[in-house]
Amino acid sequence: MHLRSTALFTLGFALVVGALVSSGRARADEELRSKEKPKPASLVNDRTRRAIEGSLRWLADQQHTKGKARGAWNARVGFKINDGYRAQPVEQGREGLPHLGVTSLASMAFLAGGHLPGQGPYGRTVRNSLDFVLQHVDGDGGYITAHGTRMYSHAFSLLFLSEVYGMTGDPKLREKLDKAVQFTYRAQNKDGGWRYAPAAQDSDMSITVCQVVALREARNIGIRVPTETIDKALKYVMESAIVGRSDPQRGAFLYQHSDVPFNRNSFALTAAGLTTIQQAGLYTQADITRYCRSRGITKIPRIADCLQYLNDSYEPIWRDYADHYFFFYGNYYATQAWYTRGGRQWQRWYTRIRDDLLSIARHRRGPDGKTRTYWESKNVGDTFATAVASIILQVPNHYLPIFQR
Repeated sequence: MHLRSTALFTLGFALVVGALVSSGRARADEELRSKEKPKPASLVNDRTRRAIEGSLRWLADQQHTKGKARGAWNARVGFKINDGYRAQPVEQGREGLPHLGVTSLASMAFLAGGHLPGQGPYGRTVRNSLDFVLQHVDGDGGYITAHGTRMYSHAFSLLFLSEVYGMTGDPKLREKLDKAVQFTYRAQNKDGGWRYAPAAQDSDMSITVCQVVALREARNIGIRVPTETIDKALKYVMESAIVGRSDPQRGAFLYQHSDVPFNRNSFALTAAGLTTIQQAGLYTQADITRYCRSRGITKIPRIADCLQYLNDSYEPIWRDYADHYFFFYGNYYATQAWYTRGGRQWQRWYTRIRDDLLSIARHRRGPDGKTRTYWESKNVGDTFATAVASIILQVPNHYLPIFQR
C-alpha cells in the first residue's frame, strides 16, 4: 500500500570499537537512568508553536470538503521499492487518490493539538475525516480499506479510531472498532507477524509494528484483544533483534527474521521495534528480560543498545534523507521511543528533531494572511510529511493517548 511508511531502508554504519565503545555505552547507560520529566513549555518554543499552527492550517487547506471523498486527504496508493515508490496501476493523477492511511495520520496531527471531532476551530475537519474513515470499515469483516490501500492503512486507521474513542468515548465508534480489531488479530500469521496483505504467509517488522501499536491502543481503551495475539507479535519482534555482544549492529532490529535472504536493519526498523516493546508495557530492561525468559525467548534486546543505535544512526539519515519518507517515518517511531524513555535524553532528542524539522519547513501565506507551514517528501507527498512532522512536534502536548505511558 502506500506507506511510504514502508519506509524501510538499508543503512550500514560501524560503531566505534574497543575502549571508546565501552566508555560511551557506560555514559549512555548512566544518562538513560534519568527519570526527570521534561517541561513541555521549554521544549515547544514560540517558533515551534507557530510551525504547528501553520501546519494545521496547511493540512486543513488540503482536505477534501465535498463529495464522496469529503474528509479525506489525497496521496498516491502504492508501495515502496528500495528507496523509491511505485503507485498502484490505477488512474490516480498527480495528486493521487483519497488515502486512508494518510488521512488517519493527518487527522492524528489535529488530535495531537487537542482538536476533537465537532469541537473547536478544526472540529469540522476532524469530524469529516472521522466520517470518511468510518464509512470504509467493512461492515462484515472489519477491514479498513479504500482505493487499494492495504494493511498499513488499516493499522493507521484503526489507531486513529482508537485515539478518538479514547479521547471522546463516542459510543458510535465501538461496533466498528470491535470489528476492525478482530480483523487485525485474525490476519496475524503463524509467525506472529503481518504483511502488506491480510493473512499473508510471510511478515515484516514495519507492518507488524503498525498492527501491534494499533492493537495495544485499542486494548488500552477497553477493546478486547487476545493476549496471545500480543505475545506472538512480541516474540516475532524480539526474535528480529540483533543482540550479539560483539556485533557492531547490536541494538538494531531486522526487517524480517534472520533466516530470510537479503535481510537488513535500519534506523526506522529499530525505532519501530523498540516502540512496539514499549507499547506492550515493557518499559524497563528488567521488564523485557523477565518477559522473554518467562516465554523461552532467547533473544533479549537491550534498551540501552537500541537507543544508542538510534542516536548513532540519526546523522546519516538527516544528511542523506531529510527530504525522503525514510526520515519522517523513522522519526515518527524514534520520537515515540525516546518520549517513552523520558529524562534528559528525551529532551535532547526532541530538541534535535525539532530544530531539524523547523530548518527544512516550508512557509507560504494564505488568502487570509496567515502562514501555512508544510514539509516536502520525495515520492510520498507533502501531506504525509507534514502530518508526521506535525505529530512529532506536538508530542510534548501529551494529548494523544498513545503518548501517555
